[in-house]
This record gives sequence, C-alpha cells and structure tokens, in this order.
Amino acid sequence: MFRKFIVVAVFVVGLSIFFYPIVSDWFNTQEHHSSITKHNEAWKNMSDKKKEQERQKAEEYNAALQNQPVSIEDPFAEEVSGEVEEDQHYLNVLDIGEAMGSIEIPSIDVRIPIYHGVSEDVLSQGIGHMPNSSLPVGGKGNHAALTGHRGLPSSKLFRNLDEIKVKDRFQIHTLGETLTYEVDDIQIVLPTETSWLEFNPTEDLVTLITCEPYMINTHRLLVRGKRIPTEETKEATALVTPDGPMIEAEKPMYLLWIALLILLMSILTYWYIRRRKRWKRR
Repeated sequence: MFRKFIVVAVFVVGLSIFFYPIVSDWFNTQEHHSSITKHNEAWKNMSDKKKEQERQKAEEYNAALQNQPVSIEDPFAEEVSGEVEEDQHYLNVLDIGEAMGSIEIPSIDVRIPIYHGVSEDVLSQGIGHMPNSSLPVGGKGNHAALTGHRGLPSSKLFRNLDEIKVKDRFQIHTLGETLTYEVDDIQIVLPTETSWLEFNPTEDLVTLITCEPYMINTHRLLVRGKRIPTEETKEATALVTPDGPMIEAEKPMYLLWIALLILLMSILTYWYIRRRKRWKRR
C-alpha cells in the first residue's frame, strides 16, 4: 500500500511541476486583463475636466524632463535607487486605476499593464515605466522607456521580446488613446550604456527593455519604436473603444485539455496499479 502511495505521489508531484508554468501564466494573464480593465473603467468614469487635467499633468511632466540631463539607472540592477519610487509627484501623474496604461505587441501576443517605477514588486506584476524617461503619452521630443523581465516562472512578460523584428509594431493604450509605434532599431548593450534614451526633438519614441541573453542577463536588449499614425483596421477596432482597449479574458481552452490529460494519466496510473496487483495474485 505504501509503495502505491509513493508511486501516485511522485506522479502527482511531477505532473504539478510540469504544468505549473502553464497554469500560473494563465492566471497571471487574467490578472493583467483585470488591471487593464480597471484602468479603462477608471478613465471612462472620469469627468471631461478631470481627463483634461490628467493629460495636462502628463504633458507638463514630460516637458520638464526634456529640459534636464538624461539620468537613467539600469532597471535590473540589484540595488536601484528608491527615490523615484517615493516621488509622490511622479506617482500622481497617470494615476488612473491600478495602471498608467497598457502595452500590446501583436507579433509576440503580449498585452500587459504598465505601472509606475521599476521596483521588483512592479516588475513581478507587469511592465515598469522608468521614471526618468518620458511618460508614454506621445508627443514629439518624448522618449519613454518601458522595462519588463525576460520571463518569470509564473509569467512570460517580455520573454519573447527577442523575436520582434524591425518594422513590427506595438501599441500603447493610455489616456483613452491608442498610440502606435513601429520598431526602427534593435540593440544589445551593456547595462551601463544609457545614451540610447536621449531625446530627439523631432520624434516620438518608446524603447522596450529586457535582459539578454535569457537566464544569463549580462546585457540589455533594447527595442525602439517610432510613432506612426494608428490605422483604423478591423483588428484595432475590435480591441479599442473610445475609452480604451477592450480586454476580454482569454478562453481557457487549453486548461480543459490539461484537465483531460491529468484525468487520463490518473486513470492509466490506477489501471497500472490494479493490473500489477492482479499479476502478484497469480
């Protein structure tokens, strides 16, 4: 009896380890959708006056940044200065629901909320905005930096960012608008190289940052996008409303397949144990 218990226990533990990343990633995806939905609802429920005030605060914040020297820390350093995380003025700008907006990258099937700062708590939940870079609200002369982990055991985040190619597009959803960017430059740099975040007075830029190579993290992968007009395609219309992107919870069909597989493996294990028992009786 004890041996049977051990066999079943080992089987269950092994199956749990195998399926943990898949199931955990699905639950995190639902959390992302929930956060984005709360952001959209918060914006939708604002008065027109409040919306204009939020937009003005963001534009003033970005204008002030352009008059200062670029000062960027590596977001993945073991010790990142916490001053910006405690800057209440920064935290109050784009404080709309749980997130400041969201990023969507169709080519790698990513749709993740964007949060203030780059603390480990933030990066474990979604994509972080680097405080000394422009807020991702668009406008010439702005250069926003958004950073995310290459992948956690519980969530993919920017794991497949290296699959993006020049001319691919991504979108930022914030302030009830959809801003589209086309990738024009991809670089791999050392963590200390920060000149890539310089402002260009004639361009509207967003750079996506993650670690490189995967699981080694000695360098940083930078994917820069330049603002282009947002095309009113059927796909875009289906995802975006005047109040922000519509987010629907993904249908968990593959979870059904996982459950069926677990059930099948359990039946096979039970059958195998019963059959061995019969053989021993003979």
